[in-house]
Amino acid sequence: MSDQSPNLDLPYILPSQAQKHVTHNEAVRLLDSLVQLAVLDRDRTSPPGSSEEGDRHVVAAPAEGEWSGQAGAVAVRQDGGWSFLEPRPGWLAWVVAEDGFVVHDGEEWRAWGVDDLQDVPLLGLGTVADATNPFAAKLNKALWTARYASEGGDGDLRYTLNKEAPAGVLSMLMQSDWSGRAELGLIGDDDFGVKVSPDGATWHEALKADRASGAVSLPGGLMHAASGAPLHGLVFTPGGDGQVSIWRIDAAHAQNPRVATVSSVAGDTITLTAADAGQFGRWTGFMAGVSLLRVWNVSKAPAQSAWVRASATGSTLQVTDASDIAGWSNGETVQIGDPTAATPGRVIALDISPMMTALFGAPFRQSGLVVKAAISGSAGDAVGLTPSGVGGSFVNASRHGSGDGVTIVPCSEASPVSGSNLVFLREDIATTATVEIVSTVALIA
Repeated sequence: MSDQSPNLDLPYILPSQAQKHVTHNEAVRLLDSLVQLAVLDRDRTSPPGSSEEGDRHVVAAPAEGEWSGQAGAVAVRQDGGWSFLEPRPGWLAWVVAEDGFVVHDGEEWRAWGVDDLQDVPLLGLGTVADATNPFAAKLNKALWTARYASEGGDGDLRYTLNKEAPAGVLSMLMQSDWSGRAELGLIGDDDFGVKVSPDGATWHEALKADRASGAVSLPGGLMHAASGAPLHGLVFTPGGDGQVSIWRIDAAHAQNPRVATVSSVAGDTITLTAADAGQFGRWTGFMAGVSLLRVWNVSKAPAQSAWVRASATGSTLQVTDASDIAGWSNGETVQIGDPTAATPGRVIALDISPMMTALFGAPFRQSGLVVKAAISGSAGDAVGLTPSGVGGSFVNASRHGSGDGVTIVPCSEASPVSGSNLVFLREDIATTATVEIVSTVALIA
């Protein structure tokens, strides 16, 4: 058996040992030096000019004088001289001069405490951190405050959060019993956004702030607080003929429905037997790139529809999707004006998504239109608008001889070919009209 303890090298009292008190007192003196270890400093390389019994120091390198060869050891003042304790890994000491702890790592003493918490892989406060959440805190309140100028700070407090690339997510996610309810930040792009969810699975974008202009959009719309009904705003449509003319016809015509005979079909183009394309609207310089017009093959049972987007010649109609007319053939009848089986009333369906794309970059579901209109024909002739074609929903946009009025009409039926809502137009013509025009002033978003 060794005559010293394995960790602190305290001397044991051996059997039949004389003067046992000497060994016992030596062990007590070592304990007195080591237990609750507090050293005065750790930057001296040689003893101070005067010392008190029991003073302790960590010897700094290069050790000199009475401390020569003892760099890193704990020097203890005993009986007018110096004793030295060789530190072991894990020894902890309070340094009075530094007002902080140091720990020996087996090679040297180093500061230990809050200032030493660098590059920590996990940190849990009141809970357990893990690989997914390397920093986790479970608490009821948290306070962050700026350091005031009187305390050596500048009085400001700014959080800096960073993501790697625009396509990443930098957000604050708010949950209710671990189910997401709101998220705000740079969510998948560099525009500031706010999203909300009823269940943590389905999300609705409520607000978007454009990073380039600072303009704020409300994708979810505004709601009237008392009724819960949506609130709408005007989006003006600047431009003239060929930019906002959603309907224009110059050829002499009776009221719809009007028909023409198919001569041939090739790709996305219908060729008529006569120069009847003018009965379907004036596309050159006016409607092309502004609106789409629904036409019907009424020779089919049931009638089949296609959407006209241009007219290259007076006897051709070009449609948006060639597959819609792939089964159409020579001798069949094409009609402008929805069959009543498709839409109540005697109406012409228009899709204004090309204008929206040209003016705003993309179509959207407008809630209504503000338009000006004119018609030249006989007394009582009129052009009107409706959101659905249902009786009682028509609004006269213009009567012959009344000039350009401004009319508001709601839009509620989703277009089957774009992200906008349809606009329905009705003509009331006694015999023959020559000119009709409907142009937008603004959209109701």
